[in-house]
Amino acid sequence: MDIRIARTDRAIEQAFMELREKNPLERIKIKDLCALACINKSTFYAHYEDIYALANALENKLVESILASVPHTHDDEALHQTDALTRELFQAFVQNQRAMNILFSGNRQGIFANSIEKGLRQRFEEADPTFAADLNRGILLSFCVQGCFYAFTNNSGRMDESKLVALLGAIAKAAQKIEL
Repeated sequence: MDIRIARTDRAIEQAFMELREKNPLERIKIKDLCALACINKSTFYAHYEDIYALANALENKLVESILASVPHTHDDEALHQTDALTRELFQAFVQNQRAMNILFSGNRQGIFANSIEKGLRQRFEEADPTFAADLNRGILLSFCVQGCFYAFTNNSGRMDESKLVALLGAIAKAAQKIEL
């Protein structure tokens, strides 16, 4: 990639994150973003269709980064070790907390957890085609992702992180043992 294009992309992303941290997505204006990134509107439109396309691109980039940081999701073993999966997810959330809080604030919060779940589900289905038909494993995955995310969101900073991670891991492991 051309270094100038990469530099412009970084400037646009940084300006967006700065504006998004202070404003809801609907209130971010292209002219303000361009002024902050020191680019003109035509440069912005050469990279993105509109502010929503930029937001979606950054959201997708963050989700992919988090999914990439959770090892062993391309094999079926991860879902057999729900405590480890939950701990790895929690650590990924901690490492990306600022970006998560900025990009997925307000009514976009649920989109994040659903995107993580969808990405993990696709990986497990690729590793084991029987995964899609196994409702128990699908529900267990939902429980691990959604539970971990909301426990992280609601309790991070309120409880010692290592204790919270251990508790989430124990809950996930116990849920895995439930046979219906």
